[in-house]
Parts: sequence; structure tokens; C-alpha cells
Amino acid sequence: MDSVTWCHCSDVHLGYKQYNLPQRIHDFGSAFNKCITLILQENPDFVLLTGDLFEHYNPNPPELRQAIATLTRLKKRDGDQQSIPIYVISGNHDVSTSASKRYGGDILDFLQDLELIHYLADSYEIVMKNEKPIALVAGLRYWGKKTSEKLNEFCDLHKKELARTDIPKILLAHAFVEGSVASYDISTYGLNIHPFDYIAMGHYHMCWPEEYQDKKNKVFYPGGTEHRTSAEWGCKRGFIRVKAEQKKGNWTITPNFISYDVREKKLIPHDFGTTTAAQIMETSRKLIEENDKEESILKLDLRGNLKKGEIPFLNLQGLKILAKKVLYIDIANHITPILTDSAPVKTDKEAYLEIFKNTFNIKREQLDNYAELVKTIIKIVDDRDFNEVCPKILEEFIVKTPLVLKEEETSEKEKEKEQIKEPPKTRKKAKGTKKLDAFTKREVPE
Repeated sequence: MDSVTWCHCSDVHLGYKQYNLPQRIHDFGSAFNKCITLILQENPDFVLLTGDLFEHYNPNPPELRQAIATLTRLKKRDGDQQSIPIYVISGNHDVSTSASKRYGGDILDFLQDLELIHYLADSYEIVMKNEKPIALVAGLRYWGKKTSEKLNEFCDLHKKELARTDIPKILLAHAFVEGSVASYDISTYGLNIHPFDYIAMGHYHMCWPEEYQDKKNKVFYPGGTEHRTSAEWGCKRGFIRVKAEQKKGNWTITPNFISYDVREKKLIPHDFGTTTAAQIMETSRKLIEENDKEESILKLDLRGNLKKGEIPFLNLQGLKILAKKVLYIDIANHITPILTDSAPVKTDKEAYLEIFKNTFNIKREQLDNYAELVKTIIKIVDDRDFNEVCPKILEEFIVKTPLVLKEEETSEKEKEKEQIKEPPKTRKKAKGTKKLDAFTKREVPE
């Protein structure tokens, strides 16, 4: 076997009714269909899909029909062309472990019963073509923070199979990798120590790495097939076409990202500084009118400080009616009212630092880290739809921080007390002295 080709896509999220618009359900189905159309043109030996085929583990008929119709295109091809197998793993959206146990299977089991996919759940398959093995494809379930542990267990169990060098070995996983996000599930070291030639990842909706300059890198995210949040709007949608060639006993991987167009979206950030409600309304009106494009999605991210007494005159949501052509418009209002004329306006970071220093008694050297953490949390909340936001994220952070600090402070004080505290002194009895009875003054036995 001289070379093998495959295509890697991920995070389709069929059935996502973004902004509560039925059109968005169609958009996600259309994007997946466009992705498969281009994959068919590439004519790979097989396809990888690394999780979150569906938005929900119990999809409704429209998204289920979208999946069946699109996946059938890989199986029923024009002319005498051989069908292209697709290997799929579960993501955190499309499979519920408890529901799968309760009902004896999940939606991906159903698609496998229809012979539309090869469902890998902590298992592997040897890909065959013309009755010859061409690749080993292994797939993990979605394990979150347990990904590293489960991967180690899987590799220990299949050492013999993973020792093969005659065919490329591929791993499919749905997790955050070190370097993609701050709170990752598995380190790059935890992946690279295993003998895989290509590691196909899902869960992170950006194409990562952005450039394929590092020839030693084996870990790849293609990103989603459609934009699920505004944080992804700057990232192209597509898939990765991979060619593996055997050279001197080793497999050389050559990835190539192939993109396609989806519904147009535009994010407009604008910082007003300190201004009036009239100025904010006028500028926002112009921004909307200038960017009112047919069937696009528009988001205004407005920041600044509003002068005292101006808040009643600010009606940003009322400006939405000015957008006549867009499919949807969102106005994120981060305008901060100034409550007093005398006090200087603090930046977000200055406010965070003051709270953590005065309320929680955070050490000076840790203040910046806490401020950055809050900024990250707020960004995550801003970038997601309301029904995605877990209200316990901020609540637990605020509640637990002082408790943890109090415990640490108490333990440190106890240690200091133990160090200062001296062992009780024992009085030594002088030689030659005898014990006397208190009343008789006679000697008594020891």
C-alpha cells in the first residue's frame, strides 16, 4: 500500500434551531450536504466524522431525514463507483449515556443498523478496499476529562493491533486538546505518546492548527460544518483532506483544508468611550443601515460608558426594526452607565482587581490571573445562546472562591501555631527525693 486518502469533518449539529429560527435548522442540514458533495468530488478511500452529528441525542424527524438523505449519498453513488464508508464517534451533544442504557442504544446505533455509518465506541475497525486492509481506524466515545485515562486503557488493550506499520493508524476523539482552549481535556503529550499516524479531533469548532507548517504535528480539528456561535464567524467552514504515503517504513501525512461558503454573518464591534444615549443611538442606526444585507446574520457588539442620567433614553433593541433584509440581528449591549459624576470610571479589569483584593483577599501576585478568568467566563457566556449557558458557572466560582481561600488561610494559621507551639516541659525529679503522704508526712511507695 503506497498511499491512502481520507476526509475528516466534524461537529455537524443537525437540528440546531439557532435564534429559534427554522431557517437555521435548514442551514445546518444544507452545510452538511455541501460538505459531503465536496468530499464525493475528492473521492477518498473513507470519511471520518468526529462527533456531534446531531445537536440533541433525540433528534426530530427533520434533522433525522437530513442525516439519512446525506449519508445515503456516500453509499449510493453514481455509476459503478464504490461506496465510501464513513466512521463516526459520539460527541457530547448527540449521545446521552444514561438514555442509551435505558433504551438499549442511541441514534448512532440506529444509523449503523441502517448500514449508513460505522459507529466506533471505544473500538476499532480495519478499513478494507478491494479485499485488502488500507487503514486502522480507532474511535473513543465522548469522555470529557477522562479522555486521557480511557485512551491509555484502550491502547493497553490493543497493543498488538496498534503495533502494525503496514497500514496508517488513525484515532478519532471528541475532546479539547491542549493549545485549543484554556481548560483542555487532554494534553498533546497524552496523545502523541500513542502510535497513531493521524489524530482526528472534534469538539472544538475552529480549524486547528490554522497552518500546517509543523510536519511532526498529528492532531487536527477541521472545525464545524456551520457556524454555531458568533465566536466562530471568523473561521472558515470545511473539512480536511488527508493523504498518507508510506516512505521508508513510516507514514507521511499531508493535510489540506477545503472550505465552502455558508450563510453570511458579520460581527461589528464598536466602543463609544464615554458618550450620550443620542450618540449611541445615532451611530448604531448607521451601522445597521450600512450592513443590512440580504438574508445575512448581523451582530453589533457595543461597549462604552453612558453619562449620568442618560440610561432612560437608550433603546437599542428598538433599533432592530431598521434591519429589513437580514435574516436575524443581535445587539449585544455592554454599555455601562456612569452613576456618579465625581468618581472616575474604572475599566473592567480595575473593577475585577478591586473586588478580588478587597472582598476575597486574593494575593497581589494572583490578581491578574483571577481577572483574566472572569473575562474568559464572560466571553464564553456572551458567545453562547442563553439556553446553553450553565448558570452555575459563575455561581460556583463566586461561592467557592472565598471558601477555598478561607480553608487555605486556616490551614496556614494552624501550621504557624504548630511551629510556634513548644512541647510541654516535664519536671525531672531530683535524685534522692522521696514522695510523702500529704497528711501523715510518711514515705509512700512509688
